[in-house]
Amino acid sequence: MIRNLSLAILLLVGTVASAQNEFEGLDLTDEKKPETPPEKAAEPVKPAPAPTPDRKPVKANDGPAVERDITQEDRVKSVQRKLYLKRGRFELAPYVLLTVNDPYYTKMGGAIRAAFYPADSLALSVRGSYLAVIPSDDVKIAKRVFQSRIFYSVPNWSVMGNFEWSPFYGKVSFFNSILHLDAYVLGGMGVVYTETSRLPDRTVNPAADLGLGFRFVAKDFFAVNVALINTTFVDQPANTDKGVTQNMLAIYAGFSLFIPFKSTYREDE
Repeated sequence: MIRNLSLAILLLVGTVASAQNEFEGLDLTDEKKPETPPEKAAEPVKPAPAPTPDRKPVKANDGPAVERDITQEDRVKSVQRKLYLKRGRFELAPYVLLTVNDPYYTKMGGAIRAAFYPADSLALSVRGSYLAVIPSDDVKIAKRVFQSRIFYSVPNWSVMGNFEWSPFYGKVSFFNSILHLDAYVLGGMGVVYTETSRLPDRTVNPAADLGLGFRFVAKDFFAVNVALINTTFVDQPANTDKGVTQNMLAIYAGFSLFIPFKSTYREDE
């Protein structure tokens, strides 16, 4: 019995010692936090590539590469180039004309005009006209019914020198087409030869011009012209001793040819 008790005590002591050894092997301290790796050293800044003859250096405030590569010719201009330039060129323009302000005698005929342009908007011109006077039906009625006497002037030809100014250039739409429009005003002096100018005591009549015109430009050397010009002169009609102021308001329609056919100042635009 004593022997059995001794064995039990030995077993108890060994169990307690074994448990103490197991507790001594446990690590009850706080876990160590992983160490933060050292900061990575900043990489050295690479120098910008040296500029080459074919490529400009890139600046910090430059726009996208696509925008920088656009050439001057590719850009859309806010003011488009004129279709033609007149500076340093000559203009030759034939016309047909018809008066619109005389209810009794219609004057119609032809004219030719030559002009030189010292500047694109200024011209010095000379116009020669030949006229025919045609009575209307109102003349017969006035003479037959009212026994009226109508004193009228019969112009045969005229030569006028004018100064022209073109302050306006634009575009108009005509039947789904775009036409370039060149507007101008004119004024000048000249002479008108009338039927009574052939009398011994008569001479040609001094005259003055005032008008407005439009050119519809089709090519660099070609344009269609329309003008409204009033020519004023003083004439003494036949069978009267009184001088009368005559206003011959006429529509001129024709075309223009510019010489040389291409402007030499086109590169200046």
